[in-house]
Amino acid sequence: MRTYCASTLPFSPYPLTEFVSELSEGGVSAIELSQTHFSDVEAETIATLQAQTGLHFKSLLSTVKIDATDGFESQISILDTAKRLSVPIVSIASGGTEDATDKEIDKIIDLLRTLTIEAKSRNLMLSLYAHEGSLVYNLERTQKIFDAISKDNFGFYYSPFHFHLAGDDPVIALRTLSERLNNVYFNCGVDSRTGSEPFWAPEMDFKGICKEIERIGYEREIMLIYLGLKVDSPKPIVKGVLNARAMLEVFF
Repeated sequence: MRTYCASTLPFSPYPLTEFVSELSEGGVSAIELSQTHFSDVEAETIATLQAQTGLHFKSLLSTVKIDATDGFESQISILDTAKRLSVPIVSIASGGTEDATDKEIDKIIDLLRTLTIEAKSRNLMLSLYAHEGSLVYNLERTQKIFDAISKDNFGFYYSPFHFHLAGDDPVIALRTLSERLNNVYFNCGVDSRTGSEPFWAPEMDFKGICKEIERIGYEREIMLIYLGLKVDSPKPIVKGVLNARAMLEVFF
């Protein structure tokens, strides 16, 4: 049975207690906490929510640029938070820019390599995601980073949308990087380019992507991040996540 995770980033205005139970009741089994929700939460609160809902709090989402002023220190603080909360994965961006120089690329590789050592010392896994505007935005750059850093405690967080946006074939990107695969997520919600729901870039070959996910044997949760809704309560976002989950099942 395929299992699903939900990001709390779209729920940033609301406390965890207002929506995690509904996600669990709708068939979501895991949660990725955004900074709003993990910054000040107590470990006891997470433990209580896990006991009440059966949810697994599997990862923290960091959007910090590691090469920014105090960026590395901020990432270290997030690692410490993950350890305090007993959350085993920290999802990270690369920082940098698409037009980074070789010198800037080397600097970020060094920072990511050092951060990986820090993660290992805390028994944590880093999961790198590609994103437009950053150093790691396409398949070529992603490969470059993984070629430079050992796979121990440093894995790949795959989103087909961002490779599609970069002009890469999402199926080929997944196939190429499958040995480093640690997590999978789909961008959902209102596509700002087309207004379509629930998936961004509906022109993508979702059946082909899901077939490749099955072919490589990925059996962990698939995360859904449901963005773009203007709402006054978390309920429509919960509904959107559950709708996306049901529609994604059709592609498998």
